[in-house]
Amino acid sequence: MRTLLCVVITVLLFSANVTAKPWLDSDLDGVPDKKDGCVNTPSFEPVDASGCSVNQINAQQMQRLNIMPQLCFTTSIGQLYPSVCTEDSAIAVRFEFAKAQVLMSQQQVFQVVSRWLKSTKVPLVLVGHTDSIGTPGFNQQLSLARAEQVKYILVQQFGIASNRFQVKGMGSRLPVANNQTEYGRELNRRVEFIVKAQ
Repeated sequence: MRTLLCVVITVLLFSANVTAKPWLDSDLDGVPDKKDGCVNTPSFEPVDASGCSVNQINAQQMQRLNIMPQLCFTTSIGQLYPSVCTEDSAIAVRFEFAKAQVLMSQQQVFQVVSRWLKSTKVPLVLVGHTDSIGTPGFNQQLSLARAEQVKYILVQQFGIASNRFQVKGMGSRLPVANNQTEYGRELNRRVEFIVKAQ
């Protein structure tokens, strides 16, 4: 009992001698520097929990939007666009077997392509493709439906003008991989982006 009492007294005495250090808040916005996303907020400007004012958040978002993705596309006459490119970016929207609905997993492709479109005036041809399973007629319709669906999303969700796009369906005529394997068929189910030569 005496040992326990000594331990408790020692802990209390030690605690009394330790002083808590205040967290540094360089811009005096009420958010400690360790958690502050904007450490140079002007005085008396209201901030959110991250330490950023509305103006700073808007500026950060605009800066992110203005970063143009470095994409290289093949043109409809077989060249690369822009001319400084050395190879095609090979970016495409992928699809499930026999379906034209766009998967949620493809959203990143749309975000990158829409940012590129918003920073250029270039028109695109959206070219739909299928794997080799199914009749030629069915695959032709499916490939066109896939291209139409990609156009719809770029116009409706991302605000790109519909006259920037032409759609084409190629069926299974232009595979990029071996249709004898499941992986190859997955790669062939796609919509590609081609720059329309002017």
